[in-house]
Amino acid sequence: MAAQGIDPRRLLLASAVGLTLWVGATFLWHVTWGTGMTLAVMLLLDQDFPALLIGILALVLLTPLGVGGSWKLPPPTARTVLPLVVLFALAAWAGHYLLFQDYALSRDEEVARFAAAYLKDGMLARPIPPEWQLYRRAIMPEFFAPYGVGHYWAAAYLPINSAIQAVFWRLGDPNLAQPALLMGGLIALWRIALRLFPDRPDAVWAALLLGFTSTQLWVTAMTPYAMTGHFALNLLWLALVLRGGWAGHAGAGIVAIFAAGLHQWHFPPIFIAPFILWMLLARRWGAAAFHIAVLVAIVVIWAKLWPALLLDQLGPPADVRPSAGVVDKVGSLFGRLADKWQPLISLTRFAAWNNLLLAPLALVGMATIDWRRAIRGQDIALPLALASIVGCSLALAQGYGWGFRYAHGLIGPLCLLGGLGYLRLRTGHGMRLLWLSCGVALMTAGFLVWRTHVFVAPYAASHRMIRDSGADVVLIDPRGGLFVTDLVRGANGVPGDPMVMNLGMLRMEQVEQLCADYSVALFDRTEFRRVGVPLARWNYSRTDALRRRMDRLGCERRVF
Repeated sequence: MAAQGIDPRRLLLASAVGLTLWVGATFLWHVTWGTGMTLAVMLLLDQDFPALLIGILALVLLTPLGVGGSWKLPPPTARTVLPLVVLFALAAWAGHYLLFQDYALSRDEEVARFAAAYLKDGMLARPIPPEWQLYRRAIMPEFFAPYGVGHYWAAAYLPINSAIQAVFWRLGDPNLAQPALLMGGLIALWRIALRLFPDRPDAVWAALLLGFTSTQLWVTAMTPYAMTGHFALNLLWLALVLRGGWAGHAGAGIVAIFAAGLHQWHFPPIFIAPFILWMLLARRWGAAAFHIAVLVAIVVIWAKLWPALLLDQLGPPADVRPSAGVVDKVGSLFGRLADKWQPLISLTRFAAWNNLLLAPLALVGMATIDWRRAIRGQDIALPLALASIVGCSLALAQGYGWGFRYAHGLIGPLCLLGGLGYLRLRTGHGMRLLWLSCGVALMTAGFLVWRTHVFVAPYAASHRMIRDSGADVVLIDPRGGLFVTDLVRGANGVPGDPMVMNLGMLRMEQVEQLCADYSVALFDRTEFRRVGVPLARWNYSRTDALRRRMDRLGCERRVF
């Protein structure tokens, strides 16, 4: 068997060559021949491309060391694994304060925290104070639910991710929610690996080390993004399905329904469908029928009953067209695939933010599929591979994200496939290869964490300046700064103190009324330059008119 196994040196070299070709194609398509400096391209050049160059060079230099003895790890028992999981989660919790400076960068994250705040207070939405109703859209510029918009602010996303944060908020700190989910997902990964590799503790460690060295897992758990929940609940669902029995499948059904309500209901069905096929191939008709019924329940609950509840409690939709229906959702997905399908840059980002051997080992694991057993539903590698391939193929433009967050829920299956790929390495040399890849991952992680901090710091500083302005109202003039509309937010998920608005979404008479009734401060390109926010060249004549009027009214006080 040893003579027939894969030489780790060849895998290291092949990984370096494959990554080089993929990164080169990405650079040519999106940078050399690209049509503009999008957010994804900015992050690629600032974070991913240098990290991959460092990693690829390290793989090449370490290739001669790919064979030989290695440190042995103790058995992957609870005494060994659980402390590592807890430390990993605590590092993510600390990173929210040290790396992100207790700031949620994107509008997606802020809306999730906004919803957590009103759910914590026992509400389905935040009532709009009467004095701010005329300014509601400038205060909540996007990602709002259309129901009862004249009287309520409500998040456009489904509520489970925010509800989990609300529970931890009640317990003391909402920023513990994602690290706790990360911990649960890693524990589920460990339990599944023990089931898949009962006689190979080294393969169990292979799957775990690929997870522990995922910078994407760690950094995303520092944020309010729902993706950590998808990682955790996908693995918990799979662990329960593999447990089997009525209790296992019933528990998996409940988990699937909760996972679908994290923020958008279509993510879990994409993950679950390959496993239903696996059940059908194995002629486990009852289990397959049950999980098909669960998928139907997901659509009924989150695409029908939840909007109906909001309609009943908040009022009819206005301002924007509601888009919670099944046809709208499917049409939106296909429309985005046509307009925003970006597999090169998306998967390049994914590679940079994970162990560089995650994809190569997972591909080797896919190659281990025994098709005669697979068509009888006896090879778990088949649904793991299908879920990973389908999920990674839906490589839509994501905007912000540390790595490729739309593939976040697939990191677990890829780690398990990586464990299967590890079994194909030459006996006695696989753990050495993993240690080498972990060293490379630590180098790239250090670089990525540094660049993330540098990117986030100006926006966190801007938020602090706005909070400390002492004004009743702060108007954000977004012209000249990149992504500064995301600074329009409240404190701890609650609008106000001061009330922050997007100047470009106000009318002349609204600006005049604000200047007459409140102390108003302005935050514009002068402050962007001061704190280091990336600058942009664009203008909007309508906002120029608003600024001239503010100047005549003596209403252009700066926040500092």
